[in-house]
Amino acid sequence: MELFELVLLLLGAVLVSAVLDEIIPRVSLPLVQIAIGAAVAVAWAEPLDVQVDPELFLVLFIAPLLFDESRRADKRALWDNRGAIVSLAVGLVLLTVLVVGFVLHWIKPSIPLTAAFALGAALGPTDAVAVMSLSKDIRLSKRQKTLLSGEALINDASGVVSFQFAIAAAATGAFSLVEASASFAFSFFGGIILGLTLGLAAEIVLRALRSRGLESTTLHVVFEVCMPFFVFLTAEHLGVSGILAVVAAGLLMAFFPRKTTSDSSRIKIVSSSVWDVLVFVINGVVFVLLGMELALLVSPTWDRSGMSRSMLVGCVMLVTLLVVGVRFLWVLGMEAWRARAKRERTGFGLTKAAVKSLLVTTLAGPKGAVTLSIAFTIPYYLSTGVAFPHRNDLIFLASGVIVCTLLLANFVVPLLAPKEDSAEEDDAADRAAEVAILRNVIAELTRERDSKSDAALRVVAKGYEERIARIVESDVAPERLLQLRREVVERQRAYVQQAGERGDFAREACDCYSERLDRMAEMLGGRRPERHAQKYLKRRAFLRVRDALKGALGSSGETVAAEAVERYRIAVGAERCAVEYLASLGNQADADEAMAVRYLLGEHHAALRTLETRDAEELGTLAASVADLQSMAGLRKPSQGQRTRIVELEAEALRLELEQIQSMKEQDRLSRDRARALREEVYLLQMGLGIE
Repeated sequence: MELFELVLLLLGAVLVSAVLDEIIPRVSLPLVQIAIGAAVAVAWAEPLDVQVDPELFLVLFIAPLLFDESRRADKRALWDNRGAIVSLAVGLVLLTVLVVGFVLHWIKPSIPLTAAFALGAALGPTDAVAVMSLSKDIRLSKRQKTLLSGEALINDASGVVSFQFAIAAAATGAFSLVEASASFAFSFFGGIILGLTLGLAAEIVLRALRSRGLESTTLHVVFEVCMPFFVFLTAEHLGVSGILAVVAAGLLMAFFPRKTTSDSSRIKIVSSSVWDVLVFVINGVVFVLLGMELALLVSPTWDRSGMSRSMLVGCVMLVTLLVVGVRFLWVLGMEAWRARAKRERTGFGLTKAAVKSLLVTTLAGPKGAVTLSIAFTIPYYLSTGVAFPHRNDLIFLASGVIVCTLLLANFVVPLLAPKEDSAEEDDAADRAAEVAILRNVIAELTRERDSKSDAALRVVAKGYEERIARIVESDVAPERLLQLRREVVERQRAYVQQAGERGDFAREACDCYSERLDRMAEMLGGRRPERHAQKYLKRRAFLRVRDALKGALGSSGETVAAEAVERYRIAVGAERCAVEYLASLGNQADADEAMAVRYLLGEHHAALRTLETRDAEELGTLAASVADLQSMAGLRKPSQGQRTRIVELEAEALRLELEQIQSMKEQDRLSRDRARALREEVYLLQMGLGIE
């Protein structure tokens, strides 16, 4: 029961941090979660005894985090910068292990050298989430972003493997360079080979299930979530690196070619959402635990370690200085070598701008969840049964360095690489990001497909090119556009209600379509009129009862077809209503409103043409009110196979668009408000395609 209460407490703290992150966006989320964890530990009535089995912590937290990072990796960016990334992820980690280990052991001889090496290994990896969660006032170059993200993926594995060898040497008290080298090679390459093998086997199993019609969204997502745990445990059982196996399996599964269908698009959308939530919770729990440990370890550590307060604080400062200093010198040497390799005549001069760039790359790689997760895996006892020397001290030092590097990244880096606050520049940056999002979607769609022979792909790509042209050529005020969208939905609401009252359409079909319009209005920031609230609840209850009866009694094909025809007629009527309303505003609108009117007219004209090219039965689940489906425009009498293919590609494109929006927001190329508005537009488009 105590464990269950602790889990609820941790999840509650993560939930509070998500709310505070929206309120105080200038402070990185990890710092917020650390503060919440410390506050909870101090305020709790009884002392919180947080003890997690080290092996359990490794498989429960690190394995899924690395698997998710691997499956999100940009293979092109990794390959283009492979030399620098490997240098930072392997060479820098090993140098950090040696420097921190020798210096810490020299200052405090009671800490065994192998234990000091273990601390250095834990402090080697940078945290990808911490990098992306930095203050939004930071401006990073494209190369810096690529290096930091690529480094964070690979150095986790090198840090964990180094840590495991150091801990093994500390626990057993025996170390042989020859045996360690052979064991390292076996663990390293064996983990990679096993991970690739299991990743390939997983893809074969999924394809076999898919070919027999047995794969569902639930099955695929559960299979994917269980994959890192299965790979890690299998690798550890065989004596190879579980971390490297997980990374290798994730990379292979991410880069494995897949055929795009409506089912695969739906699976990708759900899978992405599940992993986003899972990774957010895992990282949040780790940082909250860090805050708790900082509050709980202070007193016991100072009382029992024999180290004075000044010694502990001084060690934290010293180790932080060592980690940052070694990283700065390594980055300096790496960039100097790069300049020499390019044979630049001017060489690599230490100008003010160059030093700032080096400092940004150095400080923008803070330690985070992976470092603390590794530190928590330090065993409580040696193989002889004696308590592991200075375990609490090592965890405290790791926690202190994490906090220091996060503070440097959150408050110093914005001073070195500030972001301009010009409203005009921000608006222009948002528009540029929108264009980049759409171009990236086109690139992803056409990467593994032949657009010359795929007519449906050409139609979808043409639609995105038209959207890009509208963004480039127009300068529509977002506020006016949002207001106009609300007005259009209200007009469509009134049209459907009046048509239902006149008996133009079946009452059930009108109620179903009205409910969809209500959801769209809420998504646009509106709300259902209070006078219709009771009526809406009755209608919703009626629809639920009706659907339940249909499910129990079954529905004839004729009934389903008739309902599909009615919904099709309502959708066409609602689009015509929107076009007529917008056309009536053309002569009365001012300059800003005229732009918004033209923009929406293009959307609704395209949606209307889309509806008129489809069979009524196919549109049985389609609500195309505000949907931007202009990619169907111009397609004359497409075959049913073409229509199905276009819908599948539209669904895939919208999923990619959501991913690109999130990526642009995390890279700070898109403002928080604009990202939210773009996501809402995509959700409306997905509703139009029947993706709910």
